[in-house]
Amino acid sequence: MDFDFDFDLDLLANLADMVAIPIGLYGLYLVLNQLKVGQQESEKEHQRRQNEMTLNAYNIVRGDLRETIRRVRKKLELEDMFDEFKEGHLDKIMSDKELRDDVAKMLGFLNKFAVGIKYDVFNVDLVNDLAGKLFIKTYKQFKPYIHLVRKDSNTFYIEYEKLVMNLMEMQEHSGLK
Repeated sequence: MDFDFDFDLDLLANLADMVAIPIGLYGLYLVLNQLKVGQQESEKEHQRRQNEMTLNAYNIVRGDLRETIRRVRKKLELEDMFDEFKEGHLDKIMSDKELRDDVAKMLGFLNKFAVGIKYDVFNVDLVNDLAGKLFIKTYKQFKPYIHLVRKDSNTFYIEYEKLVMNLMEMQEHSGLK
C-alpha cells in the first residue's frame, strides 16, 4: 500500500500561520509583562534611592539648620516657631548683617530642599514626615522677610513657598494640621 501525499503548500503555510500567531501573541505578552515588571522594579529602586538621598541630606543639614534657626530666633527673641513675627523683627534683620546672613542661610537650606523635591531628588512625603511642621511654621514666621526680599527678585524662595503650600495641603488631607 502506497500512500501518495500531495501536500498543498498553501495549506501548510496557513497551518504554520495558525500556530505561529498564538505563539507570537504569547511571546508579546511575556515581553510586555517583563517590561512592566522591570519598570516596577526601576520605580521601587528610584523610590529607595530618593528616600536615602532625602534622609542623608536631612541628617547632614539638620544640625546646621537647627543651630541657625536657634541663633536667629534667639536674636529676634522668638521663643519658638509659633511666636508671631513683628515689624520690629524685620527692621532688626535688615539692620544686623550677621542676623540677615543667618536668616538667608536658614531660608536657603529650606529652599534647597524644595528645589530637590521639585526635581524629584528628594521625597516630599518623607520631608513632610521629618520636618513638615518646621518648614511650614518657619515659612509663616518669616513670610514678611520673604516678601521684602522678593521686591529685589520675585523668585527668591519661590520653591520653598510652593513646597510649604504642598505640605500644608498634605497635612490638611492627613489631619496633621
